[in-house]
Amino acid sequence: MILLIAIVLSLTIGLLRGGRLRRIAEIPLRYGWVALVALGLQVIFVSGPRWGVALPMGVLVASYALLIAVVALNWRLPGMPLVGLGLALNLAVMAANGGYMPVSPEALARAGLGHLAAQVEYGAPILGAKDILLPREATRLWWLGDTLAVPGPAPLRAVLSVGDVFLAAGVIVLLQKALVPGKARRPI
Repeated sequence: MILLIAIVLSLTIGLLRGGRLRRIAEIPLRYGWVALVALGLQVIFVSGPRWGVALPMGVLVASYALLIAVVALNWRLPGMPLVGLGLALNLAVMAANGGYMPVSPEALARAGLGHLAAQVEYGAPILGAKDILLPREATRLWWLGDTLAVPGPAPLRAVLSVGDVFLAAGVIVLLQKALVPGKARRPI
């Protein structure tokens, strides 16, 4: 969700600054289609049936591996180091907590999503998310998990990680550099 909001926000700001959408096509993103496949795998992981732990966890790990490969191949593009840092932070906390992104009931409550915590037990994945419900004291690297609450109207409520913030910032930088020419704009 944060990635979608970052894209819409960046496009809006870029257009208000005089940017042109056609410039996005000029971004020399190598193997961008692989990133789309990886994001598609995450959609399958989040919204698909739970076949037990092995298949979904393999899908999630494969999607992160693909995304990291695309970032590595495009490291010199503006914003990509931030995207890579965000992915690395998210992967670290997920790997430390059984492959899922940890979220506490308190963080969900602060975002107005406390009802999600009431639907599952500790240690269980939250349906429709990459999250696992864990108390803070039982979470490894808890400060990297979904701890940043974003309250607001129903569709915008969320709990984010520090990695999500870096990832979104990287996407915003990439799109801003592509949409709006600088004074001595070099091709990106």
